[in-house]
Amino acid sequence: MKKFTNLFLVAILLGCSFLFLACKNDKEKEDPEEHITTLDTKYTDELKLEASVTGKDFVKDGIGVVQLVRVVDGDTLTIRIGSGETANVRFLGIDTPESTGNIQPWGKAASAFAKEKLLNASSVVLEAEGNRLDTNGRYLAWVWYKTTSQDDYRLLNLEEVEMAYTKYTLADTKYGEIFKKANNRTKTSGLGVFGQKDPDYNYSKDVVVTTLLNMKLHHDQFQTGTKFSVTVRLVRTVGNNMFLEDAEEVTVEDSNGEYVTGKGGFYAFYGYKVAFYRQYKIGDVFTLTCQLEWQGQYGTQLTGLTNPSKRDATLSGLPEIPTIDATTLTQGGADLATYEGHVVHLTHLICDNIRESDSNGTTYYTVTFKNASGQEIDVYFSNNIITRWRVNDLFTVGKQYEIIGGVAYYEYANGHYQLSMGDAPRYNQGVMNEDDAPRLNDVKEMN
Repeated sequence: MKKFTNLFLVAILLGCSFLFLACKNDKEKEDPEEHITTLDTKYTDELKLEASVTGKDFVKDGIGVVQLVRVVDGDTLTIRIGSGETANVRFLGIDTPESTGNIQPWGKAASAFAKEKLLNASSVVLEAEGNRLDTNGRYLAWVWYKTTSQDDYRLLNLEEVEMAYTKYTLADTKYGEIFKKANNRTKTSGLGVFGQKDPDYNYSKDVVVTTLLNMKLHHDQFQTGTKFSVTVRLVRTVGNNMFLEDAEEVTVEDSNGEYVTGKGGFYAFYGYKVAFYRQYKIGDVFTLTCQLEWQGQYGTQLTGLTNPSKRDATLSGLPEIPTIDATTLTQGGADLATYEGHVVHLTHLICDNIRESDSNGTTYYTVTFKNASGQEIDVYFSNNIITRWRVNDLFTVGKQYEIIGGVAYYEYANGHYQLSMGDAPRYNQGVMNEDDAPRLNDVKEMN
């Protein structure tokens, strides 16, 4: 009897196994697991924008055609939402590697892909879902684009997943199922962010000890992502960002075999990590680790700032700032290109126009100055985290000024270069913070 029972159980198990395999085979026929070795946009090609955008406004209605101002990186863009007002938009469902505040593998490639698609698009539509804003006040959206008016709209968020620039990060969304399929299919390729090394990124953990001047003269010798250790002097702060120069003069051989003596200078974007404006004052010398962003969308700058040291009391001291007579400028802001990353003292500037703009509810000012021959130079005043300049009280159209500020690239500035103003002096109940004394003469009216 026991033998019969065992045989009966074996028969049942075999039957269940056959049934399971049959179901599995039927399932695989319905939904086979596809393995790919080259990337394509199968799901992006199939997906269509079904909602109407006629007469719709993205901010008011949650969907609409938008005016693109710039593409910041692979998952962030800026749009115009009113006269003089812009807003930042974060892509829903994806999180591409960093390419601004920090540089990560595939970050530059993802950014370049998004820019190529959107900057060449004939139309861009944003579609909201769920919360309209993230915790940083940025709009959240599905980003649709089409290259010509005859094309169908394509969902860029999904296309970036299929091109292996990012992984899908959300599950419960209206497009969740197709994103999941695209993500899993692309993952089988092992390409891009799904396991491939970025050929343009330096994965080494080695840190190159060097100077800012050497980085500037030999930037082409270093791969994206290379980490540098530099000893720098703080020349001006712009909120938590900084204009830095070499702590001392150095001599570097350039690519032509000639020796250059001086100090390199860079604008340094802090990347939301260390509160540098609390840690140092103008003139302090310290060492930090950084990466180099060469001639990107915001010009040349240091990014990925980490490991700041204590101030070097033996070297710290107020920086020397070169003076430029604005009457000698013949191409306006373009003449400032050679000073990019440095702080300069610009004299004989005639106030011509004060413009106010808003971005995500924050107000900024750009003051356009002219020299005696009519050349235009823009001066940008950010609404920073230390203290802001009272721009409308500070300047009068037609009067002449001298200004100390850092030279920065900006694609919409006159001549593509402008002065980016450091922080205004801080006061507490009418008493100035003594660390801010160097800022007292950053803006002066001239007789």
